[in-house]
Amino acid sequence: MICMKYAATALLGAAVYGAAAFVAFAQTNDPETGDRIQEELAERAVTRPLLKAPPLGQPAGEIVEDKINWTEMRTELALTQRREIAARQSTTAALPRPSGMRAAAAETFKNVALREVNVTRLPVLAPEGARVAQTLKVYSLGDSYSATAEVENGVSMRMSGTRKKIVIGDVKSARARLSAMRDNRKTLGSVSAPYFVARSESSTDLTFAKFGAGYVLSIMCDDPADARCAEDDFITNLASNLILMNPEAGGE
Repeated sequence: MICMKYAATALLGAAVYGAAAFVAFAQTNDPETGDRIQEELAERAVTRPLLKAPPLGQPAGEIVEDKINWTEMRTELALTQRREIAARQSTTAALPRPSGMRAAAAETFKNVALREVNVTRLPVLAPEGARVAQTLKVYSLGDSYSATAEVENGVSMRMSGTRKKIVIGDVKSARARLSAMRDNRKTLGSVSAPYFVARSESSTDLTFAKFGAGYVLSIMCDDPADARCAEDDFITNLASNLILMNPEAGGE
């Protein structure tokens, strides 16, 4: 990502220099003067960086992820199906329902508009649950979506997914912070992906990346002291069984 940031900087520098040189040439009929101005512009372009890596805490450039791994999406569905078959065929004590990602067509949800799912160019995921299924709504922007629902009395949820990623500059403090986060990460069984849990004044957020997209599951409690939001168990259990609403997707 850092290399892409620098590449974008170099391209922008070249474009700005080229445009400025054209303006300088257009504003004078004296070739000698025009050459001198172009030399000065070239020197400035080389010695004065046009862009610096954004400091930690400031927004960086945003680019669109160019490919979703639809094959990986179907593989995860198949793995869940295999775990369920193995659990049913167990000859010992009954095994609990395995965690995983399961398909459920958008048409089966009363409040989900089919078009919102169909125009989304990434796997549309949401947590499983009876209350969620009754109240789920999906809003799409094509490259991203948000799904909202009630989970239980006093708890609501929002799940967002996006093909976009943030490109950060080569900031030492940012690298150190990301490294520490990676060391402390756990794996979400439903999609075999590392995840992080964070809290703010308004929500508890579980973040993970999968299939070439980024996802955030957020829960909001009426009472901030509610253990369902104050501890990790509730949100991780919620994310352990995910619904895929566009299992037939796979083209760009």
